[in-house]
Amino acid sequence: MSVDIIGMIQSQKQSEIHRPTGPVIDRDYVRAFAQAHEQAGFDRILVPHHSTGPSATLTISYAATVTERIHFMLAHRPGFTAPTLAARQIATLDQFSGGRLGVHFISGGSDDEQRRDGDYLNHDERYARTDEYLDILRRIWTEDKPFDHDGKYYRFGNGFSEVKPAQKPHVPIYFGGASEAALRSPASTPTCTRCGASRSTRCAN
Repeated sequence: MSVDIIGMIQSQKQSEIHRPTGPVIDRDYVRAFAQAHEQAGFDRILVPHHSTGPSATLTISYAATVTERIHFMLAHRPGFTAPTLAARQIATLDQFSGGRLGVHFISGGSDDEQRRDGDYLNHDERYARTDEYLDILRRIWTEDKPFDHDGKYYRFGNGFSEVKPAQKPHVPIYFGGASEAALRSPASTPTCTRCGASRSTRCAN
C-alpha cells in the first residue's frame, strides 16, 4: 500500500494555532507555501472549502501555475454545482494542471455550513446525494456518447463533456466521513485506503 504525504494551503496565512493575518487572498503567501511544499517533497496539497472563504478551485488554478511537480487535492462539496458542470470544471483544471489534480468529496457534516450556501438536505440525505453525484461524474468523465439521467437528486438529458481529465480513467477520488451514513455509502468501499481521524478515503475506479 502506498502512502501519500499531504500538506495543506489556504489563501492567507493561518493555521490551527495561528489566527488569520493579511489579506483574505494573499498571492505571495499561496505561491511561497505551495513552492515550499513542492521543495520539501510533499506528494499533494489539500486546499480546503469553507462556506465563507475563497474558491478552492481557483486557489488551485493559481498554485498550479507556480509549481511543476506537486499534486493537489481539491475539497469539493456536492450540491452547489450541477454534476455535469462540475465534471467539466474538474476535467479542465486537471488538464491545465498537467494531470496533478485529485478531488476530496465532502458531503458536509455541519448543517449551518451547508445552509449558508442554501443546502437544506439533512446529513444522511447529503451522503445519498453524493453517491448519485459521483456516479454521474464518473460517467461524464468516461462516456464517449451523451446520456440521460433521471435520479433522486439530479435529472438531465444528453449529458456529455468534450473535455476529459488528463488522468485516466479520471482524477483520483477521495471520500471523507466517519458517520454511519458515510460508512454505508457505496463511495466508501473495502478497496479504498483509509487514513486519519476523518477517514479520508481514496476510492477505487
